[in-house]
Amino acid sequence: MSTPPPPPPPRRWLPPWIEHLTTTIPVPKPLNLTTTLTALLAAVLATAICHRQVGIQGQAAECLSEVVCWGVLGAVGAGVRRWGGGLGLGSRVGGEGEGWELVGGGDGPEGEGEGGGRRGRGSEGRGLGAGRVASGWSLGVVALALGVVSACAAEMGALVLFPALTPLLLLAERRLRPGAQELEPGLAALVNSVWGAALVALVAVLAVVRGASLELLLQIIPLAALLVVYVALIPRTDGPRLLPCIPDLESAVPALATRVVVVLAGVLGIQACHTSWCTVTAIGTFGLVASRDLWIQRSELEAVSPVVASLLVLAQIIFMLPKQSKGRWALWALLLLSLVPYLASIVAIQQANLSALHSAEHPIEVLVRAAKVDFEQMLARQSKTYAAAVDEYKRRYGVEPPPGFKEWYQYAVDNQSPIIDEFDMIYESVSPFWRVSGKEVVQIMHDAHKTPDIDLWLCSFSGATAETRCEHPTRSSDRHTTDMFNKLLGDLKGVLPDAKFLVNHLDEPRVVMAPGASNKIPFSVTDLSEKPTWDEITKFCTTPPQKPRDSPLEALGLPFVINRTATLDLCKHPEYAYTHGLFQAPPSFKLIEGLVPVLSTGAPSTMSDILIPSPAYIVEPEFLYDPAADLPWESKSNQLYWTGSTTGAVASSTHDWRGFHRQRFLSLTQNLPPTNNQQHHQQHAYLHQTPTHQLTTSKSTFLNPRHYLTAPTRLFQCLTPLPCRQQRSHFRTLPWQPRDAALAHKLAFDLDGNGISGRYLKLLASRTAVLKQTVLREWHDERLRAWVHYVPVSEGMGEVAEVVGWFLGTERGGDVARGIGEAGREWVG
Repeated sequence: MSTPPPPPPPRRWLPPWIEHLTTTIPVPKPLNLTTTLTALLAAVLATAICHRQVGIQGQAAECLSEVVCWGVLGAVGAGVRRWGGGLGLGSRVGGEGEGWELVGGGDGPEGEGEGGGRRGRGSEGRGLGAGRVASGWSLGVVALALGVVSACAAEMGALVLFPALTPLLLLAERRLRPGAQELEPGLAALVNSVWGAALVALVAVLAVVRGASLELLLQIIPLAALLVVYVALIPRTDGPRLLPCIPDLESAVPALATRVVVVLAGVLGIQACHTSWCTVTAIGTFGLVASRDLWIQRSELEAVSPVVASLLVLAQIIFMLPKQSKGRWALWALLLLSLVPYLASIVAIQQANLSALHSAEHPIEVLVRAAKVDFEQMLARQSKTYAAAVDEYKRRYGVEPPPGFKEWYQYAVDNQSPIIDEFDMIYESVSPFWRVSGKEVVQIMHDAHKTPDIDLWLCSFSGATAETRCEHPTRSSDRHTTDMFNKLLGDLKGVLPDAKFLVNHLDEPRVVMAPGASNKIPFSVTDLSEKPTWDEITKFCTTPPQKPRDSPLEALGLPFVINRTATLDLCKHPEYAYTHGLFQAPPSFKLIEGLVPVLSTGAPSTMSDILIPSPAYIVEPEFLYDPAADLPWESKSNQLYWTGSTTGAVASSTHDWRGFHRQRFLSLTQNLPPTNNQQHHQQHAYLHQTPTHQLTTSKSTFLNPRHYLTAPTRLFQCLTPLPCRQQRSHFRTLPWQPRDAALAHKLAFDLDGNGISGRYLKLLASRTAVLKQTVLREWHDERLRAWVHYVPVSEGMGEVAEVVGWFLGTERGGDVARGIGEAGREWVG
């Protein structure tokens, strides 16, 4: 007798979405072991790709990262659907009276499978949401949320608040599906309870976040958008849906694709309806923390925190899997993704410290010793009496001292100045004007001041009151110029005559003069803002550059600065045209060519500005040294410090920011590719001692990240948004730092911005040793000595890795650095 056919399914009178609202939804099954393992690896791979590519390619790289992640998950889902969809094949639960856990979805036949040598019968394979469709409103909201997430990720990089999604989703699941998931006792409850997940999320966030900033607060936006997406995918047990709902993701993909600008629908193929979406966020969190580059972490805490976070998140994922899943403990092996790089970095750092010069005399010691002898000899030959000072002046310059020289000498002695005779720079700056009368000089200044858009202040000093007043055709703020002169000259009532002088308002230098310039030829003004300036400011170089013969130190292959005057000579270094922002695209550069006396705070060797101290050194509080903020040498962090803005030049499509001086320094010290080619790694030179006690140089891509705390805190001066977006993705940034933060470190780097660095004198006044790179001369250059008061750094910076490694990695190097810091402090004090 034949079996009668089964009755037809009951007719559905209500639309699927109405029926879905009133249907009790089965508890979803967790991800199986294979899917979890693949998803974890996909998350790590995708995040790593994003870290490597987003710096240059921006949003395209973000899309690539999502395609890789979702593509791998989609492939897993397709495989599961192909081999297990209608058959109900799954992991054997075991136990008397229990069947098979179904992975496939859809209204299908009873699933049959075999395992453990016997056949068993599973329950009907009714998948979640089978036959039900998502509303257009739900799809629109989810599509909008995905768009927000993609756009934010492209702009902000890694979403470091992503780990917070796991506890939020656990909380949402408790609300929407109460009692849907039973927790194992012990550690499982710790990591899968809301408070336990929150603790793990906190550790994971702290492992990847670097300080608080506005961008961190803005990450709440994509976090909320992702929460909307995942909540929409959580099945509800009962009750109306007030939130967006996509009951069947697979069937919704085509409709969702038309609403998402970035085509991601085709790769959202995982059968997400069969798992808790908390597992997905936990997997994403693991990808975020496990892919952290442990070779760039600035401290041991930063380096070990991703390892700890990976351990906690991995435990969370393992205990989310069903306890009957065979081999789930094998997932602990994924901890090696974090642990192995961490251990490798520790070994590399130890090897670098051991290979540094500990016993042999370092070239820096030779340079420091020679510089100290030269400086002491200069101090010893200074004039000790007024008569001796007059004789020395006549010998140097061949003329009688100017009126008031005796008063000046007495002023220098009263203020205990150790330097009396070293003022060649002032003489060279003012000597061209000796060819014209004082009346003509005053007329030149008035003519220049009235020139439209020249941006010069005309200042008047009253000898009777010792007060200075400055005026400008259009500006009201003189950037503290008046305050500075009043402070410097305020005690000299009746000593100095009345005087007028021009002061440069801009950061950049202003004046070039042809040899033998005359007031008979009128001056000219050329606006070179955001344009190359090199040809104009070097056109009066008289001889072509000649490469000097290598000294024994230079023969080692490290560009230690031996002759600072030669290093600053632009006529000898045409390569500077492509390494410093001032010569490529300065934000404001109004070049005056002719005989015009302009006071500026800094100028390169080929320009003729008359140099004066910067107001930042004298009257601007944020740049003044505060002894209370300084620390003893032993308490300072064993690092080189620099943070600041990306000033120096304007980045655009025609002026590549990678060649600007501050960006080159950041790329070097953050060990980032110096060019657009991501495969072109930095090469750092290090000194080593051979078995025969000879010094040799080797090249390596290794840079000890524990020795550097350098980051931009403000990315700007971009002609269009793209260069700043590229830099934001390329560099590891920090929020704005306290003004005295550098004083907490043993080494501080100082380099030019748009003009001179206003923090230089404050750093010299501290116990911190200063590494100084510049192409600008300043008023104090003849009295400050390289390798005595500070460490000079070449424009190419090829010696930085060795200098920092020796100072911070060896006891003798630390003693030398400490001595330089104390000498600079004594000079300022």
